[in-house]
Amino acid sequence: MQSAMTVAGEERKMAPRKRRLPLSFLLAGIAILGAIMYLVYANTQANAVYYMTVPELKHCTTCAMQNVRVAGVVQAGSVQRNDQNQTIQFTMADSQQSMRVMYSGVVPDIFRPGVQVVVEGHYAGQGPFQAQTLLAKCPSKFQSATPSAK
Repeated sequence: MQSAMTVAGEERKMAPRKRRLPLSFLLAGIAILGAIMYLVYANTQANAVYYMTVPELKHCTTCAMQNVRVAGVVQAGSVQRNDQNQTIQFTMADSQQSMRVMYSGVVPDIFRPGVQVVVEGHYAGQGPFQAQTLLAKCPSKFQSATPSAK
């Protein structure tokens, strides 16, 4: 009888013991997960831009502290270029309200009066809108045509 108990006792000793994950690995994993979540949150907040119309921007009291994106149409006769400084000033309008815009940088090829534009930048509440980005929307004549069946 003793031999049977001894054999059973030896089997318990030889069975592989489940290893527990060290506490340091668990804490390191939590720290890495927290860092990833913080980076995702910080990146989305930094790139968040409010999209407004010209009248909304004119009535906004807190917009001077943040980037905003505004859409409108370039008014005829309002475009003033300075090729030496690569700056352009123009007036854009939306819903019977207009706003002066100042942009420094490369101007899109399709930019001209009558084209819809989207500008992104800062507006202090007075003076021109200081645009950091200027996007011109393609006119509808550039939309792809569907091929006709023969």
